Amino acid sequence: MEGRELVLRVFDGLEPPRPPLHFESTDKDAEARLSDVLLGHGWVPQWSSFFEEGGPFRRGEASAFEWAESLDLDSGYEWPDTSEVVEAAIARFREDVEGRIRGHYVVFEVIGPTEQSEYFLMPQQPESGKRLGLAWHRFDFALLYRVKPSKARELYSRISEYVLELVNAAAELDYVDAIRVADDMAANTGPIYPRRFYTELYVPWHRRFTDAIHRKGKHAILHCDGNYAFLLNQISELYDALHPIDFHPKSSVADALKWAEKIAEARKASRSVFFTGIPIDLLMDPNVRPEDMVKVVERVLSLHGKQKLVLATTHRPYPGRSYDEPHAAEKIQAIIKLVKG
Repeated sequence: MEGRELVLRVFDGLEPPRPPLHFESTDKDAEARLSDVLLGHGWVPQWSSFFEEGGPFRRGEASAFEWAESLDLDSGYEWPDTSEVVEAAIARFREDVEGRIRGHYVVFEVIGPTEQSEYFLMPQQPESGKRLGLAWHRFDFALLYRVKPSKARELYSRISEYVLELVNAAAELDYVDAIRVADDMAANTGPIYPRRFYTELYVPWHRRFTDAIHRKGKHAILHCDGNYAFLLNQISELYDALHPIDFHPKSSVADALKWAEKIAEARKASRSVFFTGIPIDLLMDPNVRPEDMVKVVERVLSLHGKQKLVLATTHRPYPGRSYDEPHAAEKIQAIIKLVKG
């Protein structure tokens, strides 16, 4: 049975012969070789410069109130034409999946409006961020929402309209099986934003995204880091699948075994397929043995079962890291042996 068939069986609520695997990576050759799932990034190239240069509406050294009062969404930034954004993002996605689709369950990933709103406000990337290849922001959108909610709502809605058009266009692609909206809105400790943000903006807009996805017969997947157990019921009503279920620390084997229990608890409160089970922290840690890695995956499988599960890494390798690192490759092969026999 090909990978795509396995994943479709999972979404149909049936028990597959084995759990499908997804080792997510920016190295799409490696991802395609190791995985039943292939994810392409439909990210907006016009907005990628924000990561290094800072967003067009960044606060700088101004106080929060001065910045919020003077913020003008129509000044200092030329909003691109929607068709240009969609065309460029789809071209970016095609680069990722071209020549690799056969036999795979194909996922088109867009960045959601919450993350994009933060990127529009983020400061210039410091040298340390450049060395690590990491985005750098101060959650200034969360600050704006508290200080000047009307402007925060306007920014969020503008960006959401772009995201919605991109979702609609992606759902038209015949070979795409699912749209994954990557939209972090929680920290490991819980909510980042005021509670009203979730009811006023996050859930309503995500309902529009999932409605558009479902109209075209595609699966809707949410990628959201952090502990959003407080919103799990509402989110699982919208999304067919969730990734990665960060409801407990998992940077050590002992913590990851407890994390497996949290996954099982969340399973009872959600109808969604879970893409989870392989903590990237442990996979890339040279001090974690293959047998310990397998122990964690076995624990997830024993508590969760094979139904409604795609066995997936919780994140792609961080910049500068690779599945080709010997200790990581050894653990991956141990997981594949466990799953495939």
